Amino acid sequence: MKNLIFTLAAFLVLSISVNAQGPQRGGTPEEMAKKQTEKMKKDLSLSEDQVTKVSAINLKYAKKIDEVRNNASGDRAAMRESMQPIRKARNAEMKKVLSEDQYKTMVEKDKEMMEKRRQGGGQGRGPR
Repeated sequence: MKNLIFTLAAFLVLSISVNAQGPQRGGTPEEMAKKQTEKMKKDLSLSEDQVTKVSAINLKYAKKIDEVRNNASGDRAAMRESMQPIRKARNAEMKKVLSEDQYKTMVEKDKEMMEKRRQGGGQGRGPR
């Protein structure tokens, strides 16, 4: 009886810890693009026309980034290298949609986010 209780307790602890970790990435490309667009709408005070265009751009590049992540086979250096041209292309498209001030703010926010990631903070989730 004690073994059964111990086994059930161990199983419960394991299942809770697995659930607590949640998804390792930001979800589907659609979810990531929506989240990114909402953040940009707030941070950059986007017009409705800009929101529509920015959303399409974010989705296009979220799909490309997701593909790179799925094909990287855990090679973070290769993944990082593959993402640089994707980010540059995204920024070039964003520059056409955003005002000069909005674009500068977006670039600054992107740099802040990258710095947080380098320090182990993830996507605004704080230190792990």
